[in-house]
Amino acid sequence: MKDLNDYKKFGEELIDKLKLTTFPIAVKIFKNGEEKPPSGKTIRPNQFFGEAVATCTSHLWCRRSGLSFYIEGEDISCSPSCYLYFGLEEAENHPEPVYESWARYAGFKRNLAAEKSSRATDATFKPGEIEGFLISPLHITIAKPDVVIIFCTPLSLGHLILAATYDGDCINSDFNGMEASCKGLVKTYQSKKCNIACPGLGDRMLGNAQDNEMMFFIPESKLEMVVNNIFKAGSKQQGPKSKMMIPHIITSVGSQRMYGQTADPPQWKYVRREKKN
Repeated sequence: MKDLNDYKKFGEELIDKLKLTTFPIAVKIFKNGEEKPPSGKTIRPNQFFGEAVATCTSHLWCRRSGLSFYIEGEDISCSPSCYLYFGLEEAENHPEPVYESWARYAGFKRNLAAEKSSRATDATFKPGEIEGFLISPLHITIAKPDVVIIFCTPLSLGHLILAATYDGDCINSDFNGMEASCKGLVKTYQSKKCNIACPGLGDRMLGNAQDNEMMFFIPESKLEMVVNNIFKAGSKQQGPKSKMMIPHIITSVGSQRMYGQTADPPQWKYVRREKKN
């Protein structure tokens, strides 16, 4: 069984290897009846900010300032995420008011039917299923995470995908442009599979996600594997001085010639040889 120092080391490795500019976020889900984290080690958003805020805002302060937050329903101002995705509050005729609010006052999709159908595959917690959740920078986490969220560039995302699929897995993610960080978290927790998300409007407007940032979600059960597999992909086609790392050493690979030699990777040559046979 891993202790907190193991997870902190994973966080440090992710930052160092992928050249991350913000901290990976460790998320711990608390089911009803579970002991809450000590108040002296965490901050409640509604106390820190003086009012409830969107979960995206708490993510921002965690990954950029290194703060740890314990979040319950009263800490979340974004009612769709609080009601629909986290199930921390229950509305009458749940969850119809959430879809109706989007259709009447936002218009993210063409109409009410489109609001519902575009979210048909969303993962959600049932009302009352969880009591709250903790977010903490992974490299200094105060609890064993259930899920890790990484905000990163497409370059780092590509390496994370290669690491997560190195042993044969395949990543399937759903996109509809909204509630990306919330439903990405819930889906990863429930499926125990890695997930990808493109920051939605809330993540950008309230969470300060940048134009060059994507999100990658890792369940605890796959965290060690992903960290250990970073930069292993393509190891057979490159020499020891030209590993697929950041920054990339090889800037040109293809059929052009350099000093009379093609720069074709060996697997291309192998396929051509086999084709002739």
